[in-house]
Amino acid sequence: MGECISFMLDFFSLFVIGITAFIASNIDDTFILILLFSSLSFQTRQIFIGQFLGIGALIIISAIGSLISLVLPPFFIGLMGLIPVAIGIKRLVEYLRRNGIATEYKTFQQNNRQIYIQFLTVSGITILNGGDDIGVFTPIFAKYNTPVEVTILIIIFMAMTLFWCIFTYNFVKHPIIATRTQRFGNILTPFVLIGIGLYILVDALFI
Repeated sequence: MGECISFMLDFFSLFVIGITAFIASNIDDTFILILLFSSLSFQTRQIFIGQFLGIGALIIISAIGSLISLVLPPFFIGLMGLIPVAIGIKRLVEYLRRNGIATEYKTFQQNNRQIYIQFLTVSGITILNGGDDIGVFTPIFAKYNTPVEVTILIIIFMAMTLFWCIFTYNFVKHPIIATRTQRFGNILTPFVLIGIGLYILVDALFI
């Protein structure tokens, strides 16, 4: 009975951290997805497929990067939690400078001119703007590195990708709501990322 309860608690913890990590590392990309869904140059299915391919590539990169956990002691794995903390601080500074949205829009424009196959365009944008995803996903894969945990995380990330696309697509019809979400997302995301990093660091070093 005790083992069953422990398993459920571990699963719930993994579920929460997976969803939280995905939202924290992708909420600022909502603006780019809104631009894509609003563009007449892209079909809805092209954006969905491209986003799945892009997130899938970022997951693979993060999982490969986390393999260092097999040769490093828990102390060094815990230090990987500093990566999301650093990303969160960087985003907070960018928000205070009020240039985050302009930078993301410029990146979108540049990549949209360089890649011409539509769903690969979306994938390219997702990957090239996926530095935060890699920075957040890698320490999580390093901490939760059993086959079952990795499988659960991949399922969570891909399910959240589907939800995120549907969520953003519906927001295109409500630009006022989308604008407010972007503003609050820029405020909250840095603190969420810092929280995730501190959780990984404290859990590995002191528990």
